[in-house]
Amino acid sequence: MTGLKMIPSISKEDYTHSLSIEESVDTISVMLDQQSTTYKCCDYLANNDSTYSMSTPSLTRRNQFHQHKPHQSGCVDRLCREKMTQWCYQVTDFCKFRREAVAISISFLDRFLSSSSPRAQKALQSRKEYQLASMTTLYIAIKIFEPMVIDASLLATISQGCYDEKDINDMEKDILHDLGWRMNGPIVQDFIRHFLVFLPLSACTHDDEVDTVLLDIAKYQAEIAVCDYDLSLMNQSDIALAALLNSIEGIDEAVFSGRSRFEFLLSISDETGLNPFSYDVNVARARLLELFKKNSGYELPQIANLTPVVRSRKEFVIQKPKRLNSTGSTSPVSVTKHPNERKHSQTAKCA
Repeated sequence: MTGLKMIPSISKEDYTHSLSIEESVDTISVMLDQQSTTYKCCDYLANNDSTYSMSTPSLTRRNQFHQHKPHQSGCVDRLCREKMTQWCYQVTDFCKFRREAVAISISFLDRFLSSSSPRAQKALQSRKEYQLASMTTLYIAIKIFEPMVIDASLLATISQGCYDEKDINDMEKDILHDLGWRMNGPIVQDFIRHFLVFLPLSACTHDDEVDTVLLDIAKYQAEIAVCDYDLSLMNQSDIALAALLNSIEGIDEAVFSGRSRFEFLLSISDETGLNPFSYDVNVARARLLELFKKNSGYELPQIANLTPVVRSRKEFVIQKPKRLNSTGSTSPVSVTKHPNERKHSQTAKCA
């Protein structure tokens, strides 16, 4: 996807709504449970797609590329998903809806297509049916989460005669039924919103715009991440952490001190149990940087070198933030592999 422009925030408070740490901790706990259970989707394109991509997060070598089974004519693939996501952004931007509506709608679409229902399977085999499902999930997301709605007849008009109002209403009923009316799952932007509550006041000592810059860059990465099918198979919390870490690395240490940034990451880790230096987060960071360059035409600067992306699997070791010493000294994250590291270990040290 190309051409999506960043929309600056007026202030961080407008996005976080002055949430308390206690409220955010409770909400994050619920969202973590949701993303791993009810609102999790599967690799529904595994049998359709012939394009090269990251392997799914469930595989060990998910930082490598692989090829799916031969493409079947008329079947849905990654490109179909990317084009429909781009179309959804065009509609929401034109109508002045929040871009979060697109993330919500695509999450509906992914979960619908992950189901085994006959209607979902038909959509995977017919691009026309898939397009109808994509348009309908946007229609549902706007209806539920936006103060103004798009009428089904208007959506039919936008389709230029491909679908009528009945087609959209029938698809809506099928999607709601297949999703079990569970329509309030978390998106990446939700995690970003709550993670930013842990940002210490010291982060804005040298520049009071640090929090807004972090928000804008992280939110933009979340928006372009919606287009990427492989990222949709990862936990939203990992993508949110990845977006924030990439944003942090783009700010010079003279502006956002090493002590403040590690205090921020430590607070997230202590309060939520999440690990900002996990392998999944590292993979998501690398992918987001690629998507940022592809979409904007330039690289997102990574200049601080305090929490760098580890490019080699052999050099990666699972980390966790460690409290700084009394002098507040910092150093880059250690990437020495522990020989006795357990496969799913969540403990390690930050040098």
